[in-house]
Amino acid sequence: MANWDLWPVHAFVDALAAAGVKAAVVSPGSRNTPLTLAFAEHPKITVYSHLDERSAGFFALGLAKSTGTPVVLCCTSGTATANYYPAVMEAFEARVPLLVVTADRPHQLRDVGANQAVRQPGMYAMHVKWAMELPVPDGTQELARHAAAMAARATAVALAAPAGPVHVNYPFVEPLMLPPRAELTDAHQISIPSLYRSAQALPDESAVEALYHALQTAKRPMFVIGPQPSVEMGRAVASFCAKYGIVLCADVLSQARFVPDEEAATQVQYFDLLLTAAGDTMPAPDLVVRLGGQPTSKSMSTFMQHAAEGARVFVVDESEWYRDASFVATDVIAGDVLALLRELATRGLAANDPWAMYVQAWKQADEAVASVVATFTREHWFEGAALRSFVAALPEGAQLFIGNSRPIRDLDALASPRPPIVAFGNRGVSGIDGIVSTAFGVAAGRPTEPTALCLGDVSFYHDLNGLLAARRFSVPLTILLVHNDGGGIFQHLSQAQRQETLGYFTTPHGLEFEEMIRAYGGRFTRVTDEMALAAATRQATSRQNGLQVIEVRFDNAESAGLYQRLRQEVASALRMVMD
Repeated sequence: MANWDLWPVHAFVDALAAAGVKAAVVSPGSRNTPLTLAFAEHPKITVYSHLDERSAGFFALGLAKSTGTPVVLCCTSGTATANYYPAVMEAFEARVPLLVVTADRPHQLRDVGANQAVRQPGMYAMHVKWAMELPVPDGTQELARHAAAMAARATAVALAAPAGPVHVNYPFVEPLMLPPRAELTDAHQISIPSLYRSAQALPDESAVEALYHALQTAKRPMFVIGPQPSVEMGRAVASFCAKYGIVLCADVLSQARFVPDEEAATQVQYFDLLLTAAGDTMPAPDLVVRLGGQPTSKSMSTFMQHAAEGARVFVVDESEWYRDASFVATDVIAGDVLALLRELATRGLAANDPWAMYVQAWKQADEAVASVVATFTREHWFEGAALRSFVAALPEGAQLFIGNSRPIRDLDALASPRPPIVAFGNRGVSGIDGIVSTAFGVAAGRPTEPTALCLGDVSFYHDLNGLLAARRFSVPLTILLVHNDGGGIFQHLSQAQRQETLGYFTTPHGLEFEEMIRAYGGRFTRVTDEMALAAATRQATSRQNGLQVIEVRFDNAESAGLYQRLRQEVASALRMVMD
């Protein structure tokens, strides 16, 4: 029998939909029954029922990344709420709008030993932009209006720059069966708030003037753009630099890396390897404009710290929560990046001869590195060569999700220029958990576009439960699984200097994944060379048929040596160019 005290839950969900929510990821449970039913009955909200809470959290994260719209994440009370925490942390640091709605026991059942009752209010602490608790629904219009108002506010806060997660804790008393939407009468109708969001703030006029003057007086300007989700912004930055002849170093997740040739005219494609080999000898910029998040490349971060000693550094961010992990900013501009670029263009910005010479110096070095990389990856089959080949074979317009640890570093360093694709990653906290689920969420956000994921075997193992999304939601995803039995990151870090204790850091597992993949309804293919990988990738992404995993196998010990040889050959080529 329906509990009519719960009808305000419909008003809560109505207000979420009116504010722009189009999808809810629900983890099955008992206490969130009213919310689950309200989402399922709403005509404008797509519901994904995900069995594993940790995977569900990351699936919702990917869905929000891909669509750019707020996504609801909803679960029952107790430990289910804690399993969302890793995804909430990533959403907060990566600026992704998630609405985490946790069902709860009523207040009187807390701290008295009641079953499945934990301290949920405020549990995500400083990893959400706002946390609030709704009162237990009592069937009154007053609480229905309150629930709707808080839903609208929660969505507005999640979307406001910088975007991020919001936590709504919603306690319920039994019985938990929500009245069907079809049985609501005029007495259950309330006015739903209309949410009119403000446009992103325009940069201050004095800030535009300061950057314009700095550019006009600079002799060696450089733009550096880190991870950020907007394709429009990424393309605009690349076009701006190409038009005015400014050196551009674009992170693999910046949306400025994979652009048409005319927009990449001044881009330094292999800046990571270049700076690793010759950072101290490259001509330092006298002006740097930093956009987006912290660059993946450690060599770029090091170079920026050295360059800051004699350069003016403008950090441009969408809000006052600007990102400057190296503490090199001399000037900070908060506001709309696209508006800033348009304003600079209207002031008659003009390139000059020193700029052209500076671009030429970087491009000459970049071309030398490109030649080495092309030859080396043809002659040697290793992780970096496989990842490079995989990305090169993706169709134009594809969505690419890049796993953490080695894959993101390899592609940032080695990916070759190619037609536009959209690149995603979890670089907020850079964990290896939830990678598979996030990629499935990205795929669900744009199901008509081919979506590909590249990751290592440890990340794959961490989120095997995420594979259920392929069958449960009929989401197509092509995965490149780089299998070296335990991941190779520590072979490249300082821990490798102590071989007698390296085993405490490496993670060999001895697992074969083929049968696991088939258990989830996936297709499994193992390839052993570049041509076979490229062919398998093209076939999988054109077929767009469920889960397809392409595995490549490597030996950890051999890979570390190959990377060292590559860096040595790059350094040798750069010495010849610069001498």
